[in-house]
Amino acid sequence: MNIDNLLTKLKEGSEKERLAALRHLEQQGNETAINALVDLLTHEHSRLVQEAAVAALIRINTPQVAEAVVQLLESADAWVRNAAVEILQGLGETASGVVEELLQSFDPDLRLFAVNVLGEAKYRKAVSLLQEVVNNDSDVNVVAAAVEYLGEMGSRVTDVRCLEQAGRRFKDPFLHYAVAEALKKIGHPQKRR
Repeated sequence: MNIDNLLTKLKEGSEKERLAALRHLEQQGNETAINALVDLLTHEHSRLVQEAAVAALIRINTPQVAEAVVQLLESADAWVRNAAVEILQGLGETASGVVEELLQSFDPDLRLFAVNVLGEAKYRKAVSLLQEVVNNDSDVNVVAAAVEYLGEMGSRVTDVRCLEQAGRRFKDPFLHYAVAEALKKIGHPQKRR
């Protein structure tokens, strides 16, 4: 079946036909297929088809998928945003370049999504990237999320120093609690002042 027929089935077919078209598009894995599958996440009414599109995009596993789903992080629909995070996590190292770019965004919500992807996908560079966030990000919520993940993934002396520094950078009670918990998890309980 050619791509035009698949795209027509995807828009006008029954749920069963849309699922079949989706599988064929996944096998093609080209830019047109990727864009059609990403589009399904925002325009499809069947949750089954949407979830199949998420799985298909993860299986395609190319940097183009990561680049295409980033736009979904700004959706007003929480399910769509969560699907984008799930896809980026599922892509693993393939999405690392896109996630690193998100960490530089002016939008703290996008940086927070990037931290969540880093913490769950556990890229090779995840710990060092989380340290950078803890040391440099200006948003307390982004830093708190990075602190929590660093507590789960870190263990070195540099991680301890990084966490302690975060507690000194912000006067936020929740962040102080998150730092104390993270230090406990990596075996370095915070000293009482």
